[in-house]
Amino acid sequence: MLKINCLVILLVCFSTGLFAQEKDSIVNPKGKLYFGIEVGSNTISSFEFNEPTTSFQGGLLAEYYFARHWSVSGRIKYYKIGASFSDDGSSINFSNKTAYNSGRFMGEAIMIPMDIKWEFRLYKNFAGFLKLGYALSIETKSEYSDYSPAITENFSNYSYSLFAGYGLNYFINDKDAVFISVESFIGGNKGKQNGGLNIFDDGRKYLTNTLVNVGYKRCFFSVI
Repeated sequence: MLKINCLVILLVCFSTGLFAQEKDSIVNPKGKLYFGIEVGSNTISSFEFNEPTTSFQGGLLAEYYFARHWSVSGRIKYYKIGASFSDDGSSINFSNKTAYNSGRFMGEAIMIPMDIKWEFRLYKNFAGFLKLGYALSIETKSEYSDYSPAITENFSNYSYSLFAGYGLNYFINDKDAVFISVESFIGGNKGKQNGGLNIFDDGRKYLTNTLVNVGYKRCFFSVI
């Protein structure tokens, strides 16, 4: 977390230096292509036991505003993933595999999210936003341990995720902006438990992550 705090401080200091350049006019980003960087925390919520859940994540982004309040973006990010589960819900001793279905997965991945975003102005060049997207994750590290013999599936080293997010964006001037966002991802099956909670729950154990991002982006040119 120290690294994340230092990066947030640097971002704030950098953006503060740019605030002096801010103009009174409202920035219209339509037709502009931005490139940037984002970093932050990653919380794994698909662990059921005492595994470490919080880690660092970061990446690069490209964002194009096809309308004043609408944009599409693509990113390349690094993050950690994981899941643990058992049918009986206890803090299981995985070594004896007493549960009918149980397992633990820990890994790392390169993620490529694509999303569409709607921004709504709050005050002058300060806006909130909502986003929806789809992401491809390619595992660079995959560790499976203590899986029950009943689970015989060969899990893929890539997966697809759905995600939604919200956040705040501030246009410092015509070219520079800073932002903060929260995103929730779900996807990638790593096992199955018996007895789903309802008819919509088939017991599959999906990878779930919550990412908190702080970032900076800059427009280098406009696209017609």
